[in-house]
Amino acid sequence: MLRGHIQLLQAKKGYRTSVDAMLLGWFASKQAGAARRIADFGAGSGLVAILLGRLAPNAELNLIERQASLAARAARNLKLNGVHGRVRLHDLAHGPVPDLFDLDLVVSNPPYYRRAGRNLPTHPERRDAHYESTAGVEAFSAAAAAALGPSGVLCMVYPADGAERLVRAFAGAGLGNMRMQPLHHRSTKKPAIRVLLAGRRGPLDVVALPRLAIHRTGVPDHTYSAEIEAFLDTLCRPGDG
Repeated sequence: MLRGHIQLLQAKKGYRTSVDAMLLGWFASKQAGAARRIADFGAGSGLVAILLGRLAPNAELNLIERQASLAARAARNLKLNGVHGRVRLHDLAHGPVPDLFDLDLVVSNPPYYRRAGRNLPTHPERRDAHYESTAGVEAFSAAAAAALGPSGVLCMVYPADGAERLVRAFAGAGLGNMRMQPLHHRSTKKPAIRVLLAGRRGPLDVVALPRLAIHRTGVPDHTYSAEIEAFLDTLCRPGDG
């Protein structure tokens, strides 16, 4: 995937990654600079960590995942892509990750749909990856804040219609210094579909970043806006072509 730079093992019927993971990797690479101690909370198949590991091969990567099947797949995907990282099983509903602290960057693409009133996927892996089960965004934010160093940053991707809840979760965790970027499918004149949010310790101050269309008009969905295409160019390692 991603121009052939990344190989990803995925389940035929279970959880499968989406464009959200790529967008989060792109955003975090811009917001965190030269991060050297990184964690992915709710790592899924490991794609975000792989992207960050390709950009910073010497970084320490910690992948935190609640589902054992996804944790095992993430470990296989790290190895498949030549990225070194540690995968740990932990449910953030139980609090911060033990022995994980002073991080430069935490990224998270958390389960963000609430279960009430929805027809849930029958496959448990998909259900728990997309729909809140034991922990919501508030628990993810609090655990991230506990793991970050004094100048560390938390980056999340979230549905645009949940932006207010996301801001409250960051602020409640003490990460009040925020930068938010709205994401649109093709036209920034239409409602945003996702937001990317970066938060650091500090008083409440939400800075709005320029709106970004994920795809260009008049081209297929596997091509992206100029900023994201430039990011994909940086993933190419020697020998990739």
